[in-house]
Amino acid sequence: MSKGLKILIITNILIVFSGGCVTQYGNREKQKNESNAQPKSVDISNSTHYYTKRSFFESMPNDTNEIVFLGNSITEMCDWNELFNVTNIKNRGISGDIINGVIERIDEVVSSEPKKIFIMIGTNDLGRGKSVNQIITEYEVLVELIINKTPQTELYLQSILPTKNQITRKNEDIIEINKGIVEIAKKHSLTYINLYDLFKTKDNELNMNFSFDGLHLNGDGYLLWKDAVINYIKE
Repeated sequence: MSKGLKILIITNILIVFSGGCVTQYGNREKQKNESNAQPKSVDISNSTHYYTKRSFFESMPNDTNEIVFLGNSITEMCDWNELFNVTNIKNRGISGDIINGVIERIDEVVSSEPKKIFIMIGTNDLGRGKSVNQIITEYEVLVELIINKTPQTELYLQSILPTKNQITRKNEDIIEINKGIVEIAKKHSLTYINLYDLFKTKDNELNMNFSFDGLHLNGDGYLLWKDAVINYIKE
């Protein structure tokens, strides 16, 4: 083999090897960048918890004269049966849920033609960046859907609770949403339960005597909620 041919072969080998190293390095850098990337906000359709809870609810038999508490984590975290000592209360709260998430699973909620439904929903919609008007519009869609599917059910619209130190859930926006809920209640002759004023301080923030984190409730918070709705439960 000539000297020139040997040099050519060695040169080609070095080029291939060098290119492979560059490719592998580039892939590692890409993987590193991907692993360091900020996670995307989780949509309800990608929530394992949402679908697990929904599947569980759909697997459970219906009872007669059900009283349903419907909402997100603030609803889910309470043991309503024990709180009221009433066995026919159903907890249909799912952590992280939004109005459209409730709409998607409403058939299970109304399948028993409940005696009463208590709704609290909307704070997570605000946390995900939806506008006040959009939230009010979607809220009314939910309300009308329930009325159409189970017209004999007594429907109670509970205000969204105030927050503290929640940048994406400003209390001025919550107040405006609650005003919209009041108008929806009037339009459809429904009962509106103003929990916001019970839980707020003079500065229009969530009273931290009733919360650990400025969003969810503690035991005393649920006792206050109980006092606010117990007469509606007994009716």
